[in-house]
Amino acid sequence: MDQGRRPVKLPFFAQRTAVMFKIFAYGTLQVPEVMRAVTGSVFPSQPARLHGFARYRIRNRVYPGLRKETGSFTDGVLYEDVSARALKDLDAFEDDFYRRETLTVVTRTGIQADAEVYIVPPAHYRLLVRRSWNLEDFKETWLREFLTHCRRLSN
Repeated sequence: MDQGRRPVKLPFFAQRTAVMFKIFAYGTLQVPEVMRAVTGSVFPSQPARLHGFARYRIRNRVYPGLRKETGSFTDGVLYEDVSARALKDLDAFEDDFYRRETLTVVTRTGIQADAEVYIVPPAHYRLLVRRSWNLEDFKETWLREFLTHCRRLSN
């Protein structure tokens, strides 16, 4: 280092740039209380749609899975500004048979966004029951118990 020259100190906001993620939720994580119970955080969100995937119930579970299916689409919620720590919490929360992929979703305003999506890969399609999964039915029947379970896991 040249004598007489001092290192340039970056402003605080430039010292640390956190990588943020987008998450497309199509099942229980669409419920903000579930997302908060799993990650401890609240994120900005908006409705979105994923084309080319269909949502089905998972055998003996109260939550769904996605499988690739031409001509199908799945509506859900796009969460933004999700931290790496929250993404790690979500990875731990999701069952081992899911695979996280970066896929393109479309918001209601027509904006395309790349988002992390937990899908069921073909090797695990046998776990899916060819019946649709409904968020309102889940809320009425399972939400309270599911939230209790999520809060226990995060403590």
